Amino acid sequence: MKTFMICVATVCAGTLWVESEIASNLGAGFIFFAAASGLAVLGFALHRAPEGDERSDGFHVRRSTRRSSVAPQIRFSQPARARQ
Repeated sequence: MKTFMICVATVCAGTLWVESEIASNLGAGFIFFAAASGLAVLGFALHRAPEGDERSDGFHVRRSTRRSSVAPQIRFSQPARARQ
C-alpha cells in the first residue's frame, strides 16, 4: 500500500509540473479551455447516463422502457417475406 501511495503522489506531482509548464508556455487560456472541454464531456456523459435510484443496499439502475437503437429494424425483401 505504501508503494501505491508513493506512485500516486509521484503521478500527481508530475501532472502539476506538466500543467505549470503548459501554463507558463501557452498561457492560462489553454488550461481553461481544457478544463471547460473536460467538464462539457463529463456533463454530456452524465446527461446520457441511465436513471437510477439510491436504496439502502446501494445504487440500482432502472430498466429502460425505450427500445434499443443498436440493432435497427430488419426489413425483409418481398421474396423473403413471401417465403415466411
